[in-house]
Amino acid sequence: MDSQHSEIRKDYRTGYYSIIVPGRDHRPKELQIDDKGAENLKDCPFEPNTVDRINLEIMHVNEPWTTMVIKNKFPELEGFTPLEYENGFFTSISGYGYNEVLIESPRHFDKFENMDAEKSLEWFNTLIEREEALYSRNYIKHVMIFKNYGASGGASIGHPHTQIIAWPEILGTPATEIENAKKHLKENASCLYEDAIKKEQSRMLFETEKIAAIAPYGSRFAGESMILTKRHVNYIMELSRDEKKEIVEGLKKIIQVNKKLFGEQSYNFVIHENKVETDYHMHIEVYPRLSDLAGIELGQNVFVNTMVPEGYVKRFGEEAALV
Repeated sequence: MDSQHSEIRKDYRTGYYSIIVPGRDHRPKELQIDDKGAENLKDCPFEPNTVDRINLEIMHVNEPWTTMVIKNKFPELEGFTPLEYENGFFTSISGYGYNEVLIESPRHFDKFENMDAEKSLEWFNTLIEREEALYSRNYIKHVMIFKNYGASGGASIGHPHTQIIAWPEILGTPATEIENAKKHLKENASCLYEDAIKKEQSRMLFETEKIAAIAPYGSRFAGESMILTKRHVNYIMELSRDEKKEIVEGLKKIIQVNKKLFGEQSYNFVIHENKVETDYHMHIEVYPRLSDLAGIELGQNVFVNTMVPEGYVKRFGEEAALV
């Protein structure tokens, strides 16, 4: 890429376009965000002495508990809602589904990226157990796991937690990614994401025996990254213990290095996978929230990325050596 000119790139995962703007990825100080969301202990509903175990608890691990899953008190979707469809000019699906929250620790100020290896596997295995349970419910076709951290990441509660939402249909970006994966397989007789690992060597953040971490060619956000399994896996229940271990350690590493690069920032990560869509390839996308969406993103669904992915890879490697 010409270091003096911007470039419009197409994201091979989604088909979305991003304007990659060079010349700004060497200014990390301008990207620091002072996010104090996790420091608010007052009235936190996830503390051991305040969490509503009688009405909300689904399960917990260990005594006293070290990980707990509860019903979302303010769900977007609810299991008692009748599943109904309306088609035509005004198309809709009733709000059937399930929202759960995994409380990662009884301690308010714990950080996800500082979990030890055993606690990380406890977190991941609990998510897998809940996802399998939700897929067993009637009409559930997609389960999404995601984490919002910090005010700009959409977190309304600072206590460390991860969210799970079960849908009656595959909607939005996962549906687009599955469609593109199927198209790529039909045209190339190969997996889109396994091909990405081969082709993205210049944007490789790091590799282990089981996983690859990439700053995707068509990254929509500054510092965006993606962790993929090298083996074709479409559903997290299929992961081996070694794969799970390398995934969670890789995810923590990305968050740790990003904090070195950008300071204390809000972020999101989302696990992309599906139980029945075997052409899909499991991956986790991580988005530092260094800027807000603006008119071009909202009005045209074209993203402006002010950090060239290749530049992010270079800086990531420099900081990773110090972590």
